[in-house]
Amino acid sequence: MDFKDIMAGDYTQFEQRKQDHIELALMHENQAVEVHGFDAIDLVHEALPDLDFADLDLRTTRLGRLVKVPFIVASMTAGHQNGVMINEHLMAACQQTGWAMGVGSQRRELSDKSASLEWHLLRKKYPDVSMFSNIGIAQVITALPQHIQQLTEALHAEGLIVHCNPLQECIQPEGTPQFKGSLKALEILVKKLTVPVIVKETGCGFSKNTLSRLNDIGVKAVDVSGLGGTHWGRIEGQRATGVKQRVSTTFRNWGIDTVCSVRFAKELNPAFEVWGSGGVRHGLDAAKLLALGASSVAFAKPMLEAAVHSCEQVIETMNLIEYELKVAMFCTGSQKVNDLKEKLRC
Repeated sequence: MDFKDIMAGDYTQFEQRKQDHIELALMHENQAVEVHGFDAIDLVHEALPDLDFADLDLRTTRLGRLVKVPFIVASMTAGHQNGVMINEHLMAACQQTGWAMGVGSQRRELSDKSASLEWHLLRKKYPDVSMFSNIGIAQVITALPQHIQQLTEALHAEGLIVHCNPLQECIQPEGTPQFKGSLKALEILVKKLTVPVIVKETGCGFSKNTLSRLNDIGVKAVDVSGLGGTHWGRIEGQRATGVKQRVSTTFRNWGIDTVCSVRFAKELNPAFEVWGSGGVRHGLDAAKLLALGASSVAFAKPMLEAAVHSCEQVIETMNLIEYELKVAMFCTGSQKVNDLKEKLRC
């Protein structure tokens, strides 16, 4: 589907692609679990923690605001029929638990103003959820900042996530791998927008050089979204044919893993917050990222697996993750989330 199809109002292919993404993202073979770095990280066990389990404190700060838990539902899907059900389950759960939520790409809203109706209706039902808008870097290059600002206003968003996905765009049959001028466009957007800008990858992580460039232009947070979870090169390879399908096999393990990406970011001592995501399986993985210096941790596939069923399953998954984090904190003698930074085994 090209831009002319979108402007003509033909969203059939767009909606089919989004449905394909949901089904393929749930398949085990599209998870790069064999190359994640979490199992190489150890926390120091404390046999005599001088605290009570009931006194553990999961509160942290995000973008200058105190929040109940350091967890975010990662940006996943929007702009199609099944996305409404999934997002309602996620938002309802976030309303009850205090988790934040990034929405799927709002690209469709740039050309179809009626697409924002989904958020208007959900926002009325769940007004207290901390939400983050989402748009691709390719759209940041071509769209006017004021139009992107409107996306955040429609969602009543606390910030805008700009996702970078060069590998996906190279392999996706409908991909738009036109990234020339991306950093400059991002810098302009950071200055123009009235909400914080967060930059994230989509499963391939960040190099130290790229993180340094992002620090220079003033983004407020970077979600590393490293290698180790859902791999969009694999997913788009299953949708592609010919050369692109063959290329996806070559690049099935491409990327910088989540642990390395967080470490690279913290080594810079950046002005931006570091958010950890990419193959985070449970609360123990989250504890390791928090110990490495991430201030928030985002979950994608565990939330999607639950959200295709019900709000109750999402809440159950969230409660499990929170309890796992508490166990990691208790067994390292960490009363507060920030205390975990002192519990890494070198």
